[in-house]
Amino acid sequence: MNFEGNQNRYINSKHLGVQVVKGYLHTGKTSAALHRTINLKNNYCLYNSDKIAFITTNNNNKMLVQSFYEETVKKNKPSSITLFSLIEKDVEFFSLDELIDLYFELYVEGNGVNNFKDITESDKLLILREVLEANEHSINKIRTVKNSSIYFILDEIQWIKASMLSKEEYAEINRKGRVKAVRKNSSARELLYSLNLQYQSKMKELYFIDKYDKTKYAKSMVEKDNNKYIHILLDNCENLTRGELNFIKALYAKKDYSSFTYLINTIESSERYAWLKNGIKLNYMNEFDTFKNYRFACSSVEKIDNYSLERFTYINLKHKSVHTFMIDGASSSNEVIIDYSDKQEVIKEEELVEVPMYSDIAAGEPIPMNGEQESNFYIPYNWIRGKKDNFILHVKGDSMKNANINDGDFVVIRRQQSANHNDIVAAEIEGSATLKRLNLKDKIPYLMPENPKYQPISLENRDASILGIAIGVIKQI
Repeated sequence: MNFEGNQNRYINSKHLGVQVVKGYLHTGKTSAALHRTINLKNNYCLYNSDKIAFITTNNNNKMLVQSFYEETVKKNKPSSITLFSLIEKDVEFFSLDELIDLYFELYVEGNGVNNFKDITESDKLLILREVLEANEHSINKIRTVKNSSIYFILDEIQWIKASMLSKEEYAEINRKGRVKAVRKNSSARELLYSLNLQYQSKMKELYFIDKYDKTKYAKSMVEKDNNKYIHILLDNCENLTRGELNFIKALYAKKDYSSFTYLINTIESSERYAWLKNGIKLNYMNEFDTFKNYRFACSSVEKIDNYSLERFTYINLKHKSVHTFMIDGASSSNEVIIDYSDKQEVIKEEELVEVPMYSDIAAGEPIPMNGEQESNFYIPYNWIRGKKDNFILHVKGDSMKNANINDGDFVVIRRQQSANHNDIVAAEIEGSATLKRLNLKDKIPYLMPENPKYQPISLENRDASILGIAIGVIKQI
């Protein structure tokens, strides 16, 4: 595989410690990092106990990069042989999910706790309402909190949990991208942090747990474990919470010849509580030593085994038709490759519709709206023929799973202010957005979930409006 400029400099660099590799999607960051492991193996693993970990965000990515490493990178003969390269070692590949699950299970076994229950969105609201009622007097004294919806407060608590913030850190942290600003070092922040502690305490009493708790407990086990890695390469950091970053940092064995590489895509993250948002700020890395920064501006010259292809399915909700397609992220032009059973067809840009993509919509309890456009997606014109003014929202939650709309999917919305009975709609309720099926059969309209663990949402006496109706679903394969 051919590499250029900064790609080569990063692969062959003698700099250790922290390295930050940034660039747009498909600019060779992951490929270069996999080749970098050969340099680390040959020159910077001094003892048999020294290990290298390459960590991805999910199991699909792990399988892709591991296959690419084994089929391509290991075939490359090292340019020089050293004493250290003669010691038999290899790179270990993990997904963040499996690591957290592994150490969380160790926590459960080590502490004799076997009655944890996954918390639902309804449970979260019930617990928070109890906390708010118990603090009504304090809340009424602080206008910022008093005038906030329960969804805003829950969102803030979950961000505190996802970020593993202390009271002192939360008081002074920059909190951008919110519907409502909460001034630093204010009594409002102090109260919100107190509500967070009480909320977490009630969750613990009832043995409820969420993914942020799992990360916290997993981190506590890593800190007690001697199984550390001398070199860590962490992919797709833009999607990780501060808690997840802290968990990975706990796996790192810091020595004079060790290294930690952050691979960051310079795009807006799809994860609501991702830490490295808003321009990819790197202040967090300063908890390590001074880091070396690499920016990749172009893709690698040579593409191997369709490594840059992203695969999707598009489901037309009206006609129930399903299309499998691919996008080549390394291509300089916007094209869609339709994958039929016996052939492939390339759809050129002039036959595509550019659809703006915005941030999250809840398939669960409503979440605060964010009107900032994040990117664009190109869809063949004939899939949404005659339907103008469309946009795409990223689905968070599982309340529509029985309609085959799952957490992480992208739903295509046709913008309109009215809808018919049984339409799946994007609705705004008092400043928050949710995706549900509209029920107009009864005197009171309801937004109906497609998952029995969620309750219908009554629209009686609610400030609510229709943003649009769902016409398609995009699923990444």
